Amino acid sequence: MQVAKVIEAYNQGAVDYESIMLRYWDINRKPLIDSLQLQPGQTVLDAAAGTGLNFSAYPEGVHVVGVDLSEKMLDEARKKRVSADITLKVADLQNLDFPDDNFDAAASGFTLCVVANPVRALEEILRVTKPGAFIAILDYCKSQNPEVQKWQELISDAALELGFPTGKIKWNALMDYDELIYNSKLPVEVVSDERIESLNPFSCGCQLLLKNSKS
Repeated sequence: MQVAKVIEAYNQGAVDYESIMLRYWDINRKPLIDSLQLQPGQTVLDAAAGTGLNFSAYPEGVHVVGVDLSEKMLDEARKKRVSADITLKVADLQNLDFPDDNFDAAASGFTLCVVANPVRALEEILRVTKPGAFIAILDYCKSQNPEVQKWQELISDAALELGFPTGKIKWNALMDYDELIYNSKLPVEVVSDERIESLNPFSCGCQLLLKNSKS
């Protein structure tokens, strides 16, 4: 997935992004953020914050650093009025310019299915979060149902090149979280792994809570 094309698509789709997500992937973000067990004074990385769909779920007293490749998406996020202290920054999740062990926790919503190299992106999230930090992930993913996988294979090229809706949101319809989490040998402990299965190949997802187990 070419970075320039992804940025172009999300810049163009920024104004419509939230309404698209609410129509096709309307999921309550509060349980995701609650799973991080954040305390006042802690700092959390919102990885590819987009238009700030996670922001209302963050508690007061927490500092959130939201990064995204798309300036237009962050422009929409800046319109949010929320309890947490928010800082937004244009940044590449695969090459973050934060020091090691900088964040107490991290959250990622519909992100790793978009980046060109999800292993590299998760490596960076692990690098910049502290040992023992919780990492909460909500994302589209490859179904565990072989019949649904066949449909995901059919839509994968269009989802990557054209997007759905066309030109608005581009992602990897075969994003394999089993490969990423269990076979990549990254230093993570899986606290929970909930799959969202559907016969609709557009609606398969996962919600995971990981713990940074680096030494």
